[in-house]
Amino acid sequence: MGKEQPITDLRKALDLVGERVGWKPGEIRTRIFRHTCRASRLQTLQNGAPVSEFQVAREMGHGGTELVRRVYGARYDDPSGARGGVPGGQHRQVLGERLKALQVPG
Repeated sequence: MGKEQPITDLRKALDLVGERVGWKPGEIRTRIFRHTCRASRLQTLQNGAPVSEFQVAREMGHGGTELVRRVYGARYDDPSGARGGVPGGQHRQVLGERLKALQVPG
């Protein structure tokens, strides 16, 4: 380990962390965090009720719900009409073994 230094390029830091768990440089970017946060936000409750698409759109700085519905809503639609689903579930198929490598043995 070298001397501590301030992070001047977040992409380089993400690449270093990603490489330790088998990602290629450039595969992890801050956009992933935004998408994960917003998709998860649609799964949360606020005052006992599901957070609305309107609320998520406001938090993102959008003027309407169309983008939220188009990008995030379909990921959690299910036949029951609930916004159930498993947060991160859509990533399991793509990430497969990489996620297993991060699990702590029980």
